[in-house]
Amino acid sequence: MKRRSVSLTFNIFLGIGLLMVVIAVMICYNVKTFNASAVKTSGTVVDMIARGKRSYAPVITYFDDAGVKHRYISSVSSNPPGYEIGERVDIYYDPKKPDDAKIAGWMEYFGAIVVGGMGLLFSFFGLGYYLKRKVSRSRRDQLKQSGLLVRADFDSVDTNRYIRVNRRNPFFIRCNWKDPLTGVNYRFKSGFMWSDPTSLIGVHQKIDVYMDKNNPRKYYVDISAFEQ
Repeated sequence: MKRRSVSLTFNIFLGIGLLMVVIAVMICYNVKTFNASAVKTSGTVVDMIARGKRSYAPVITYFDDAGVKHRYISSVSSNPPGYEIGERVDIYYDPKKPDDAKIAGWMEYFGAIVVGGMGLLFSFFGLGYYLKRKVSRSRRDQLKQSGLLVRADFDSVDTNRYIRVNRRNPFFIRCNWKDPLTGVNYRFKSGFMWSDPTSLIGVHQKIDVYMDKNNPRKYYVDISAFEQ
């Protein structure tokens, strides 16, 4: 799997997330617009209708300004039920279409909360991918400019089982380098690759690693020659 395929996946996440956020904003706008021209009154919960096996929506009756009784069934259901029979609730209704009503309060924004929350989650994954790439690129460039270049010995190609994109796990390279002056052996792990580089690496392959001169724990393994 090419890196561009991974980027496309996160682009889709970001696009879906932003679209859902826009939809959530539109829902909020529609609620505000409706409330601005609607009439507010008080209604009574007279029944709870089962939706599915474990969800209940309130049935509310209310009177308009002409004294006509109306019946409203909420589009939002929950478990446990969000209301009790006999409970008084505030209602907004359209004076031109008195049967068109909504329950006042935060439940008006339930759809926006659900859609917006999912949108933020999708956007987080999409933006997180690009932010991580930007930080990694900046760190890599800095180490390549000021770090100590060492020629490390190839150890193995491993797979990260905790990350999965498009049903694929990323690969990474392990290598090591022994400091000839101190005799200290350093072990390194590369960044992720989405294609198995094993066929491109020789048994005695040397791999460039750029180390921070003041902190050997900060390093960059150059895998550009093995990325497909």
